Amino acid sequence: MQRVTKKQTPSNVMLLSKAIGLVILTLILFFIWDVSKTNMQAADQKAEMSASSEFRDTSISLKAKDDSAKTLDAHFKINPNKHVTDKTIFFTFDDGPSATSNELLDVLKAYEVKATFFMLGRQIKEHPLAVKRMHQEGHQLGLHGITHDVKRFYQYSDSPVNEMKEDQRILASVTGEYTHLVRTPYGSVPNLTDQQKTRLKEKGFIYWDWTIDSLDWKYKSSKYVPEVLNQLHVLETKNQKEPKIILMHDQPATAKYLGSLITQLKAKGYTFEVLDETMSPLHQ
Repeated sequence: MQRVTKKQTPSNVMLLSKAIGLVILTLILFFIWDVSKTNMQAADQKAEMSASSEFRDTSISLKAKDDSAKTLDAHFKINPNKHVTDKTIFFTFDDGPSATSNELLDVLKAYEVKATFFMLGRQIKEHPLAVKRMHQEGHQLGLHGITHDVKRFYQYSDSPVNEMKEDQRILASVTGEYTHLVRTPYGSVPNLTDQQKTRLKEKGFIYWDWTIDSLDWKYKSSKYVPEVLNQLHVLETKNQKEPKIILMHDQPATAKYLGSLITQLKAKGYTFEVLDETMSPLHQ
C-alpha cells in the first residue's frame, strides 16, 4: 500500500498544478477579453456621438487652437477694400439655410453686419429664396457638404471633395455663384486626413475652421452670448492678433439673441467682415 501511495502522490500533485494553471490562464484570457470589449464599446460610443448633429466635442472646440505668436498678416492676404484689424470679427453660420435664415438676415441687416454662411446642399434645395437673399444682401456664401455625417463625410479620401462638389453645384444652380470656401462638418480636426486635404486643395477648395465656438448648438439659449464674450476675452488676453472667427449656427435661439451679441461687440469697438477667397484660411 505504501508503494502505491508513493506513486499516486506525485501524480495527484501534478494534476492539481495543471488544474490551477488552467484556471489562472482562463482568468487571464477572460480579463483580456473584457478589457478589449470595453475599449471597443467606448470607441463605438465616441463614434456615435461624433456623428450626431446634436453633439460636438467641446474639448476640441474650447482648447487653445495654437499658442504660437500669430498675426493677422500671417493668416490673411488682406483685400485692400477691407479694413481688417485685430478688432475685426468674422461671423460664420453653419448648417443652414433654414426656416430661421430670414430672421438671421433681418438682424444682420438691421445692424449693418455681413456674415459668412457655410451651407448644406440639402438645405439649399429646401430654402432657395433665403440663399438668394443672402447673395443679394452681400453676405459670403460657403459650403458645408451634403450629409453632415461623420462616418459618411470622412469615409474615403474622395468623399469630402465629392460632397463639396455636389454642394457647389447645388448652390450655383440657385445663385449662379461657384464658391470655393468650405467648412467641413465638426471642423477639420481630428477627422480630415492629409489625403482628403490634398483632394480638396486639388479642386481649389479652401477650408476654414474657427477660433471661437459660441456653443449655441449646445445652449440653444441666450447663454451663447456671454460664452462668446468670455472666449473673446481669453483670446484678447492670450493673443490679441489672433483672428476672431466665431462659429455659430442657423437656428432660432442664435437669431433671437444675435442683436444683443452685436450690440456688445460694437460697444467694445469691433467691426465685422466676411471671409473670402483672397484670404489665407485658418485651420485648427
